[in-house]
Amino acid sequence: MKTRYGLLLNLVLALMLVGCATPPPLKGRADLMSFLAVGITTRQDVMVRLGAPSGRFENEKILTYRLGYEPKNRGYYVVEREGGPGGWPTWIWAKYSLVLVFNEAGVLEKHALVEVN
Repeated sequence: MKTRYGLLLNLVLALMLVGCATPPPLKGRADLMSFLAVGITTRQDVMVRLGAPSGRFENEKILTYRLGYEPKNRGYYVVEREGGPGGWPTWIWAKYSLVLVFNEAGVLEKHALVEVN
């Protein structure tokens, strides 16, 4: 009899703890790209804010970032490369590619957010 009550008490306590758990914070930020300003933002500014790019082209004149999107807060977040089948890297959660083009001085010339498959 004691075992049943102990089991029931543990179950009730476990359910109470689960009910008190807070959901994980949302990853996306609606203002993630708000700092981007043509003619002002530098390559260094971008790398400090967004981290290492997913792609670097033409001697870092062009940088790309894979971004995910979180509809709950209409926010974007940088997606890290994950190991896929056979060890090939993949961006399974990426919905967009942020493409940044810099001039010779390393200042942002143009940028675009491109939807990816």
